[in-house]
Amino acid sequence: MPRDIFPRFFLIAAAVLLLTRSALAADSPGLTRLGNEILESIQSFYPVNATAIGIHAYDHRFTDYSSGSVDQFVKKLTDFEKQLYKFKGANLSVHDQVNYKLLKSNVDIALMDLKRIQWYKKSPQLYADEAVFGIYYLILSNHAPLSERAVSIVNRMKALPDYLAKAKKNIKKPPKVYIDAAIETLEAGQQFYKDVAAELSNKFPERADELARVSNHAREAMNDFVTFLGNVTPGPENSFAIGKENFDYMLSNLYYLDYDSDSLLRLGESLFVQANQAYREYEEYVESHHQNGSDSVFVPANFTKQDILDYYGWEIQQEKIYVETHGLVTVPENVAPIMVVEVPSFMRALVTGIAYEPAPPFDSVQQGLFYIRPIPDDLDRRQLEARYRYVHRRGFKGYAVHEAYPGHHLQMQIASMNSDPVRKWQRNYLMIEGWGLYSEELMYSAGLYGDEDPAMWLEVLDGIRFRAARIVADVKLHTGQFTYDQCVRWMIDALGVTTDYGKEYMKTEVRRYTTTPTNQMSYLIGKLEIMKLLRAAEARDGENFNIRDFHDALLTEGSIPPTLMWEILGLSRN
Repeated sequence: MPRDIFPRFFLIAAAVLLLTRSALAADSPGLTRLGNEILESIQSFYPVNATAIGIHAYDHRFTDYSSGSVDQFVKKLTDFEKQLYKFKGANLSVHDQVNYKLLKSNVDIALMDLKRIQWYKKSPQLYADEAVFGIYYLILSNHAPLSERAVSIVNRMKALPDYLAKAKKNIKKPPKVYIDAAIETLEAGQQFYKDVAAELSNKFPERADELARVSNHAREAMNDFVTFLGNVTPGPENSFAIGKENFDYMLSNLYYLDYDSDSLLRLGESLFVQANQAYREYEEYVESHHQNGSDSVFVPANFTKQDILDYYGWEIQQEKIYVETHGLVTVPENVAPIMVVEVPSFMRALVTGIAYEPAPPFDSVQQGLFYIRPIPDDLDRRQLEARYRYVHRRGFKGYAVHEAYPGHHLQMQIASMNSDPVRKWQRNYLMIEGWGLYSEELMYSAGLYGDEDPAMWLEVLDGIRFRAARIVADVKLHTGQFTYDQCVRWMIDALGVTTDYGKEYMKTEVRRYTTTPTNQMSYLIGKLEIMKLLRAAEARDGENFNIRDFHDALLTEGSIPPTLMWEILGLSRN
């Protein structure tokens, strides 16, 4: 089943927005000045997020979650809320009205994370993620020569022991599911730090002693934190839940949805019943009329792991060509390349397989990453034949659609080209994940899969019912109606999972859900919100409606909630 993930600290990326000192909107200088101050302050507080998006002024440090630092930043955010209130009801352009709502959302959610939910007190995974991704993003970035990035890498490694010492002071009765995930991430992170130090030592032997010293101290701090987590008293079984009030707050203030958690749950349950019925009925049809079994396919003797990786890259390019030749979305000439890589070991605690890492929009040299499940270096004959049949039938199409073209990679690349910094920084999941899921049905309807493989529509339906089930899981987990174990059992039963691999997949999936409230509902709800806009545009334009023009207009506004795009696109909600 297709899925994607951003690291935990990207959950608050809509709140963690960064900004250079450029104007937000020429006709609203007051909002411009305030917006600059808000976003620059948030940038400074979350330095690893700054690195991830391409701002490198804070590459040398981690977030300061000490009580004094958090209190000071909360006061600053509270003051920003008061200043933003002055613009409520002001005579702003449509563009600036949306920017005002985005800035308010950024401040509101940052305050909620620090003051109401207090992730830094309950989630050791927050610290584990920042520890490994703080270095990983510096390795990935091409904003400067490696010799310059190595300085920042060393400085962050030096800062890690103090960072994790503060984490031990902050963490109180974390949920057991968070403890398990953080330990797994940190254990893999220790090897990652060791590998990074070794690689940099080979390239810069004059720094080898320093690299060994800081890497050893950092890994000792990680190991000490693992020991701490192994001895810490866990919180109640469902202490990961953020509660109905906070969940409702996110629906309203992050996504500008009209739902509360109760109505969203009812909708999710209804959508799942409909999607599951459609899936089961079509599954019976496919089994009755299109059972091909395991077709005999000639497998070359020299078919290798590299051939599999090369196929993945080729398939991505085929979807790009298809989007262009069928006039679905305009693909900019300067769209960044995307590279297929295996999921790094330190990410596997929360990433079950397919995932996407966007190119930092403010880095001068950009490249998206398409994460795939690790492929064994040595495949036996049975595994080679299974992989080759997968390549032969082009089984990677659906993943390439969702993650690359016209899905995440294209959408986020176009968003990063927006000239307005406020829009450029937004990464709202209702748009990102909604568009990814919308793309799956879009490409099927456009004929990508042809008529020779009806089972592909079954995969589309399976993706829809999976996302509908996620809505139910999301709401029930974070309003305290499901424990982790109850949610795993429900997902397995609801989706009819029978294999050991599938059951382990669900365990890892649900573990991620506990750390990312509202992310899970954003896929199908986001798709539905985009389809509302589509239907309104079709009604308005009639015979003059052009699907490419609609998609271009939608995507160029950035990764903002589709619920804010009605007036921008000149559409009526009636």
